[in-house]
Amino acid sequence: MTAAEKEYGGALFALASEENLLDEVAQGLRAALAAIRENPEYLKLVENPAVKKDERLALLDGAFRGNVHPYVLNFLKILCERGMLASLPGCCDEYRDSLYEARGILPVTAWTAAPLDEKQTKALTEKLEKTTGKQVLLTCRTDALLLGGVRLSYAGRELDGTVKGRLDKLREILTD
Repeated sequence: MTAAEKEYGGALFALASEENLLDEVAQGLRAALAAIRENPEYLKLVENPAVKKDERLALLDGAFRGNVHPYVLNFLKILCERGMLASLPGCCDEYRDSLYEARGILPVTAWTAAPLDEKQTKALTEKLEKTTGKQVLLTCRTDALLLGGVRLSYAGRELDGTVKGRLDKLREILTD
């Protein structure tokens, strides 16, 4: 994520927070991002400098007015005017991260060799919530190369309790 994406996404979050519109703006951002991802040619069109700025802004108006919160539409127009509409995904990531932080939500990714069942997922989530003091949003992924155990990634941290991780550490110790 670039500094500009952090700045723009953070500014939109601050405005939405001040106006008590966090969920409405988040929903609008998700809808706008999905629409732009589904239609990459549309993004090329509204970013094309050969198309007059007023026409590009009118295209955004036609596509999003009434479908997203006005703050989101204005945000899209600002990005378009500054030639930064391709930065929308990063801005959305910053908005989401700020929203999670404000609400005490911690996204965690867990990698395991085999899929976790519902009981294991619930137990892991509860353990992480107790340990971190935050509401955990757990995403589970599988990687057969791990052999067993769990690798967790959250808040810039990586905790590796996998068999593969332990074997790699042992190999490193023995080869030094």
